[in-house]
Amino acid sequence: MNKKMLFTIITTCLLLAGCGKNASTNNLQQNDNTSLETSAENSVSSESQEESMPITTTTADTTAAAINNIDYKQYLKKTWVRTTDSGFPDNGGVSILISEIGDGKIQGEISAVGSAPAYNMDNAEFEGTVINDTAECQLVNDSRENKGTVELLLKPDNTIEATITITEKSEDTVMRLPEGTFEFTPYNLKNINGFELTKDQTFMVDLNSWGNVKFVSGKLTGGNHIPVEFYLTNGEGDILYNFNAVLPYSVDVKAVSFQDVNKDGLKDIIIIVEDNYNGASGEPLAAVYLQESDGSFTNDNELNQEINDSGNNKDISTIASYLLSKF
Repeated sequence: MNKKMLFTIITTCLLLAGCGKNASTNNLQQNDNTSLETSAENSVSSESQEESMPITTTTADTTAAAINNIDYKQYLKKTWVRTTDSGFPDNGGVSILISEIGDGKIQGEISAVGSAPAYNMDNAEFEGTVINDTAECQLVNDSRENKGTVELLLKPDNTIEATITITEKSEDTVMRLPEGTFEFTPYNLKNINGFELTKDQTFMVDLNSWGNVKFVSGKLTGGNHIPVEFYLTNGEGDILYNFNAVLPYSVDVKAVSFQDVNKDGLKDIIIIVEDNYNGASGEPLAAVYLQESDGSFTNDNELNQEINDSGNNKDISTIASYLLSKF
């Protein structure tokens, strides 16, 4: 009886153990299946997130895109002045003018001017190649017969970085382009000490190759003598061209006209001022600036004298009529 009971107990325990093992195994399999399903769901969710995540642009990508899409026109025809040259040009300094840039080529001029009273000068042309934002150039026709190179880094923040190297120095040591790396910014009306704008004789005008520019009239009021000045600028006041007017001191600009007076297809400029210097009676004086094919302007003093001596200088229409007989 005891043996039967013992056998029954052992058998029952084995059966219970077997049932427990099967239950445990099934439970593990269920957990594995659940994990696989969860893993699959997470995988799908992760893939969906990857597909929906926006493509981000790095600073390097943005910079590269900007370099590859440079508008070279922003560097043309401006006078770029070394940032450390305060009081330019009266106190001397270094300046750069880029005359042509495009199709992988660049041309321009670089000048160094000493301070008063001597104003010694060294001027050289440069020409070379431009790739993206970097120009590699040779100095040519140096006025002091030096030879060298200039590398220009065209920055997007309205600055140019120039590295000047003199490879062969001439015996002329009076003046020489400085060597080193310098930063340049556009020469602007606000940089001119004592400049006073004549608003009613300042106009926006389309001047052929210059495009739409501002013709600026004004005076330099910082000294005892008050010369009149004329410039072409862009909308920000960066100086594109200086007419270097040769007129008496203390004159007032009374009229400006833009018309093709010599029939070459280019707009010229007629200017009338009143001479009020040293008690003068306000007699009119005319000056005519003829535009050349390269965009520069020529002021013929003999022509001006002829107009003024003949008395055909009272108004724009009289001057224009007189010029019809001259061209």
